[in-house]
Amino acid sequence: MNRWSALALLLAFVTALVLRCPQLGVRPLHNDEAVNATKLVELWQTGHYRYNPDEYHGPTLHYLALPVLWFSPVRNSADVSETTLRVVTVGFGAGLILLLVLMADGLGRAAIGWSAVFIAVSPAMVFYSRYFIHEMLLVFFTMLTLAAGWRYAQSRQSGWALVGGAGLGLMWATKETFVLSVVAATVALLTERCWNHRATGRQPRAIATSNGIAKWVQPGKPAAAALLVAFVVAQLFFSSFLTNLQGPMDSLRAFLPWLHRAGGASPHHHPWSFYFERLLWFHPAKSLVWSEAFLFMLAILGAVAAFSTKPSAGVQPRLARFLVFYTVTLTTIYSLLSYKTPWCLLNFWLGMILLAGIGAALLLQRYQSGWGRLLLGSVLVVGMIHLGWEARLVSVDYAVSTGNPYVYAQTTFGCRDLVERVNDLASVAATGSDTVLKVVSPESYWPLPWYLRAFKHSGWWDQVPENPYAPIVIVSASLAAALDDKSQKAYLMTGLYELRPGVFMELYVNRELWEKFIAGAPRPGD
Repeated sequence: MNRWSALALLLAFVTALVLRCPQLGVRPLHNDEAVNATKLVELWQTGHYRYNPDEYHGPTLHYLALPVLWFSPVRNSADVSETTLRVVTVGFGAGLILLLVLMADGLGRAAIGWSAVFIAVSPAMVFYSRYFIHEMLLVFFTMLTLAAGWRYAQSRQSGWALVGGAGLGLMWATKETFVLSVVAATVALLTERCWNHRATGRQPRAIATSNGIAKWVQPGKPAAAALLVAFVVAQLFFSSFLTNLQGPMDSLRAFLPWLHRAGGASPHHHPWSFYFERLLWFHPAKSLVWSEAFLFMLAILGAVAAFSTKPSAGVQPRLARFLVFYTVTLTTIYSLLSYKTPWCLLNFWLGMILLAGIGAALLLQRYQSGWGRLLLGSVLVVGMIHLGWEARLVSVDYAVSTGNPYVYAQTTFGCRDLVERVNDLASVAATGSDTVLKVVSPESYWPLPWYLRAFKHSGWWDQVPENPYAPIVIVSASLAAALDDKSQKAYLMTGLYELRPGVFMELYVNRELWEKFIAGAPRPGD
């Protein structure tokens, strides 16, 4: 890369941070973020982590978030904020841009520059970089593995094979769905080799030898070493760095429950078009039109160009074709699976963005002068500005809105109102944070356990217990608990709060505590 290309990457990296960092705490924690935060704090405070093969995904998010807590001014769990947590995923989201350097000689300097800009401004990439969940780490490690694989293919230096193996191990230790990316990469590699054989009339090395598989990975030692490194890295995390010897077995057992959910045994069952509706044209009633179709169209152009007989703009056709086969395969897999959550789209959207970078570079190469180039450049600039504007809106202004294509079962601001009221009540109670708190909800009551973590005497039920009363009681409205009537007004229903869209919680307070709170509350005009 020359200095101008490096400068372009640096500017894209800065742009990525500008869009990802402001107001990181504006959105209340999603259920999944709160669960991850709770497990992180437990690891931080006790040094204990045990991988659960049935829930929560892999351990890399928690271990790699530890340095942020170590080097931050945070001293106890009460000081851990949404911003502190999300700094981790912001770093990995912006870090994707830096990994592009490893593929500069394959995609070409122009395509790398455009890909960097598109990663920086893509609303999906920006929104989920500000989300304390595993997906952005999985995308980062996938990119690292693919880039290291390309470097090894070019140089045959075993060090790159080991880097690729480490990336693969980190993918495994991040999320069980890493196997989908591995399958897509394998299919893409085989398909590209067959395509190249057909186009050139030369046999792939795997076919041209009697000992096909062994010769394909010549020399075999780097490939074997890479797989060994992948296994060791993954199992170090799953075993909690050799303190949980059940972890390696659990890492294999984990695929059974996730396969069950992938088949549709989950509330996250959606049609094949789910991801495309959010990426290409999302227009709910009384909301804006959201679309990243600009990138999708450029990706189609890049995909078509990948099958050109002569390289252009420094793009290596074989790498470009690999990306096409990889992206199409992975997109198909994710679309056909019944289980869908919107952040999963990041895995194939990365491939789309790389192809979009190729498309933009080749378009500009075709129009090297005159009005055509000026017009094309203007269209690309307007497209980038529009994407950046959408990225700002989805991340801040529409951060919890159901009109946001990337919001999914998102905690509303009503949660913060509820937590603030509970804390205000505890502040006037004689027992403070030792006040007994009971929460009852058949639906998920997360992220309340995280936000109410200061209460040392709290109980959590999915049905109304035999004795539901406590100084402060939070009950799902769906249970119609009517604790005020049943207690002859010894407990008062003091508010109704929306936890998530359509999920409401009733707040009951002991009458004496409520009267004490009211007596100390500021009056209008004070």
